[in-house]
Amino acid sequence: MKIFLKVATILLDKADPKLESTGFELTLPDGTDVGGMLLALGLESRLVGSVTINKKRRPLDAPIAEGDHVAVIPAISGG
Repeated sequence: MKIFLKVATILLDKADPKLESTGFELTLPDGTDVGGMLLALGLESRLVGSVTINKKRRPLDAPIAEGDHVAVIPAISGG
């Protein structure tokens, strides 16, 4: 299935392999959930603050469907 993915700039270098763009089309196996997508991107879930699917915040076990718009937002730290 193909989805449209946006990843925060700060996460580009954290993926393995590194991502080249903040927005791109991604092909995943049917039935992939948010956690599986992060694994496919080589992104550790501890680096991710939230993930939205079609502008709604979703948990790691949420399924992703063909044509979904997914955004990966980094965890924020500081003080």
